[in-house]
Amino acid sequence: MTWDRRSVLTGAGVAGLAGLGLVPLSSSAQSLRMRKSISTLSSQDPDLIALRRAIPLMKRSGIWNQQIVLHADMSQRHHSSWRFLPWHRLQLSWFEKQVARLSGRANFALPYWDWDDDRVPTLMFNDPVFNLPGRDARQGDSIKAFMARNGRTYTGRITDGFATFFGRARNGDGSTSGYSGSAEWSGHNMLHGFVGGDMGRLDRSPNDPLFWMHHANIDRIWSLWHQRNSNEIYPKAWRDERFSGFVDLNGRLAPTTTAAATLSTASFGYDYAFDPTPPLVFATPPRKEIRQRTFAWAAEVQSPRRAVLDIPAEAVGGKAAATGFLEVRPDPDRASVVRLTGRSASDGSEVFSESIFLVPSTGCASRQGYRVALDSLWRSAGGEAIRLELEAAPIEGRGQDVTGTVILQFILDADVTFFE
Repeated sequence: MTWDRRSVLTGAGVAGLAGLGLVPLSSSAQSLRMRKSISTLSSQDPDLIALRRAIPLMKRSGIWNQQIVLHADMSQRHHSSWRFLPWHRLQLSWFEKQVARLSGRANFALPYWDWDDDRVPTLMFNDPVFNLPGRDARQGDSIKAFMARNGRTYTGRITDGFATFFGRARNGDGSTSGYSGSAEWSGHNMLHGFVGGDMGRLDRSPNDPLFWMHHANIDRIWSLWHQRNSNEIYPKAWRDERFSGFVDLNGRLAPTTTAAATLSTASFGYDYAFDPTPPLVFATPPRKEIRQRTFAWAAEVQSPRRAVLDIPAEAVGGKAAATGFLEVRPDPDRASVVRLTGRSASDGSEVFSESIFLVPSTGCASRQGYRVALDSLWRSAGGEAIRLELEAAPIEGRGQDVTGTVILQFILDADVTFFE
């Protein structure tokens, strides 16, 4: 059986959630399929055997290409948007069902690639089904070394608030989802650029078997983030977002569902093995608040790839809830990065750095937005004026000298609380 975009869109659709195969919430925990880190599995693990059996069948039947086409359809708004996490959870769920059907392993659970292992799993190079020629990452290449070359160290994101983690519009009620959050532009984009090849392009990335394990890890990170929060943290406008365009096991258009229905992995019949130890919370003695001020600055765009913003000393003497809104026109062919560097106005020393990784896709909109939390810029300022520099550049280590990424606009909003 084969599908193209036309046949998918004209297939029969059914409203509701029944076709998703959701597990009743009363199901026992032992009935859940457990997604495991691929680095903990032997090459003959039943889930890897099932995946190894299913992928060639998916390629011959057209299912594999259908997944590529679906992901390349940017009208789904599943990138540069707060739809990123729920949309990909749904795609992975349907992919998992296809593998279970074609392999005959009914309880198949998709392994995930834990980036803390610092390497692409060896099996992804040594196994002919999982290996894909053309990757930029070689066997044994270090993620941490790649990050260091691009001005980054690993930063956990599960303590980010909703608007930072998922992304959200500036000055709105959340119904416009045009700025991506740290769950997308941080580890997700960076690892796509690290692997390169088809993984380095959003319109081709599902062709690499590593894509599925990469996104399973992102899904796991969302699950960790979700554990720290309640269902009430998700705004109604986000919960009401509707998702369609997926293909069910009969080759028909799958039921439309909402973001609210994607909150629990148990609803889809799987879970991850989490560390049960709760995170420690450190309290600091309260200080008396004396005043608050709100600031909004627009950076000066000095060239297509450079912008600067000067933050005066009187604005950095307190504690801030600060957010940057970056708009760019990304290079359509090559991965790139926008580096944010905060420098002391007095001596030019670096006091802050952040990197936003951009993944190319010919199907992406020409203007993309990224939402960046900048509270730590205030913590590092020490009360001095800061010059924030933005530079678009090619990622290091991939043989690129220039980038076609253009910085269009950068706005910084800050609510600063001053204390005694």
